Amino acid sequence: MFRNRTQLGFPRKVVAYYLLFCLLTIGWLTVGVVATSHSVLRSRTINGCLTRLGKTAAAIEIEHLRTGTDHLQDILVQSKTETRCLYSAVVGPDGTILAHTNPQLTGTKAVEPTGSLLRWGSVTGIRYIDEHGQVRRHYRVPLKNQETPIGSLQITVAEPNLWSTVGETAKIAPLALLVPLLLVVAGAWVLSKLTTHIASVEAQLRAVATQPAATELTLKPLPARDAATLGWNRIVDLLENLRHDSGRENLDSRLSKAIASRKQNEMAAILENLPDGVAVTDSEGCITFANRAISVLLGSEQTDEDLTGEEMEKRLLEEMPTLTDSSLFDPQTINRPAVSELQRHDEESNRVLRVARQPLRGEQIEGQVWSLRDITQQKLAEQMRDQFIDTATHELRTPLSNIKAYAETLATCDSIEIEEQKEFCNIINSETTRLARFVDDLLSISSMEVGSLSAERQKVETTRLFSEVEAKVLPLMEQKNISFEPRLPQKMPDLQLDKEKMVAVLVNLLGNAAKYTPEGGNVAMKVKIDDEQLQIAIEDSGVGISAEELPKVFDKFFRSADERVQAETGTGLGLSLAREVIRMHGGELTVESQLDVGSTFTVTIPLV
Repeated sequence: MFRNRTQLGFPRKVVAYYLLFCLLTIGWLTVGVVATSHSVLRSRTINGCLTRLGKTAAAIEIEHLRTGTDHLQDILVQSKTETRCLYSAVVGPDGTILAHTNPQLTGTKAVEPTGSLLRWGSVTGIRYIDEHGQVRRHYRVPLKNQETPIGSLQITVAEPNLWSTVGETAKIAPLALLVPLLLVVAGAWVLSKLTTHIASVEAQLRAVATQPAATELTLKPLPARDAATLGWNRIVDLLENLRHDSGRENLDSRLSKAIASRKQNEMAAILENLPDGVAVTDSEGCITFANRAISVLLGSEQTDEDLTGEEMEKRLLEEMPTLTDSSLFDPQTINRPAVSELQRHDEESNRVLRVARQPLRGEQIEGQVWSLRDITQQKLAEQMRDQFIDTATHELRTPLSNIKAYAETLATCDSIEIEEQKEFCNIINSETTRLARFVDDLLSISSMEVGSLSAERQKVETTRLFSEVEAKVLPLMEQKNISFEPRLPQKMPDLQLDKEKMVAVLVNLLGNAAKYTPEGGNVAMKVKIDDEQLQIAIEDSGVGISAEELPKVFDKFFRSADERVQAETGTGLGLSLAREVIRMHGGELTVESQLDVGSTFTVTIPLV
């Protein structure tokens, strides 16, 4: 069956492997049944003999008491029939056989076999091998008549071997194996029926594989029985339709066109989903393709389909008249790439757009590729960077100049009074502290951006925390004669906070309030603590913040354009750092302000 299995079809292989598996399983089960039967038969034979031996000994003792040795022969014959032993005998104390299942041995001397000793309660025995090579078990049990020994009962049984077990099992094996064999045959028949259609498909594909490359394919439909045959029939119908197509197009050509169309659709889908506006114009400057982003960036309500056919120059100039003098529409540069940046103003916001043009030439097409990109955020970042550089330069140059000037004075002048020297040293120390604070802010901003800034919470005495804050800001308030009013609860629980960072935040907020509040103004710190949150409000009667600048106060390096704010020194980093610290505590920093009225910065930290 398996000699030439490489040429068997798939269904035949399945059936053959199925039959092989079933036969191996039946064989393994048969071996298991024979082994189990051998063990059971051996145990049953020996235990049955030993059990019957005691009953027979009791019957012999009773019969010997009644009639002597006259009827012992009958008892032994009956015992042999019930126990299937080879023979049994009653042997007297002198070794003479008083009764034997073989009457001819009665009156002769009993022969004791030699072998390994056995014991089962009061029963003793010998296991030996006879002259035919068979294993035998010889048991004997003592007999008594009113406590007087009358001899012993001896019985010999054959120990079952494997072949005898096979013989016993073979008597019932045909009936036991018939049902599994019938089930195997039925399963093979059902499996063959289920795989018939697969055999037909495989045969047709094998025939196709052996045909020359230029031969026309011929496939036949199958009877519709299941989903597989229905799918095969659809493939056959599709090939027939392609063969009888009116255009007689080559299948390879149709596939090539389908692939090209799919690639074109994929490229169009990619361009449609780009955030940058992309458009293609022909040699006349008319739009042949435009994605959705073009309309959005131009601020037009027209769809990309509506833009098709319009002149690109006209559409750009309608939305951005400042492009009139741009090199984008210079006829002398039409064959070279060109880029322009311009600001587009609308009702909602001011945006900066980058417009680029790239010549497009090919075997069949000629025109221009246009791209529009919103670079507003990039320009704002550059503006913020320039502002930071200016601020950093000012913050570094002023204290460095002061330090240098006072240090040179101390080094070159010999006639400086002690008090003046102390004043100069204090100024140098103050400017150095200012520089160190600025560098610390820069390092904190860097840590915040890379995500390494974290809050190390510990149990903090809240009363002591606010006392330290008051001690640090009171000199600032007294310097400008500002009325400072801390409103604290009478009892404040200990909280889990990063004490150092929270003190820095509150000092920064109160310092800003003192810095931007005119002399004689008011600053208040209102603290509320309940089971759910800690709320700190810093109120001042300072210059305030305009509505236009209010959303930007927490941006890094932002400083108000108000002249009163610009007159004070600052880096624009304090509020950004303060908000980040509050966020690390799971809270929020908000601001409410009116120009020339004052500001209120509120810190809210959840305690649950």
